[in-house]
Amino acid sequence: METFERGDPADAGEEFVRLWTGAQRRVFLSIFAVVHNLADAEEILQQTSVVLWRKFSEYRRDQDFTRWACGVARYEVLKHRQAKGKGALPISDDLAERLSAAALHDLDGLDRRRDALQKCLEELSPQHRELIRIRYEEDCRPEGLAARLGRTADAIRRALHRIRMKLMECVDRKLAEEGA
Repeated sequence: METFERGDPADAGEEFVRLWTGAQRRVFLSIFAVVHNLADAEEILQQTSVVLWRKFSEYRRDQDFTRWACGVARYEVLKHRQAKGKGALPISDDLAERLSAAALHDLDGLDRRRDALQKCLEELSPQHRELIRIRYEEDCRPEGLAARLGRTADAIRRALHRIRMKLMECVDRKLAEEGA
């Protein structure tokens, strides 16, 4: 059970920032799933980050940092609920815990789908990948794509539909292969 040794504070700070940056979105979403108030969720996230830094020397490298951070966040949610009074959030602490755990589980599923989608995008032909990139990264509507590519908007819509169906089948296949 190897904990993170804080020899050089700069190294510890860099390691913490790297881990926290990767986990922060998921921690925030697990908090927000319980409190349903953006300002409260941001306040709890801020407090969670302070507590995580204070306790970083207790973090074990063999642990999943995001799960560890979400565990700390759960306690911060409970402390926030106690400070605000239960009237602010009319649910039991047990239900709040279960909501937080369910949110984390849902995020795991979304991450697996995102990873599978990335692999499927890489399998597309360069032309199809570029069409998808322009459509979604540049937010270019089919009419704009048609003008850029010298095709009809209808032809672009049909092509996008076929590509999306192909991606959906590929993602489902990859998730089934993983056993997800």
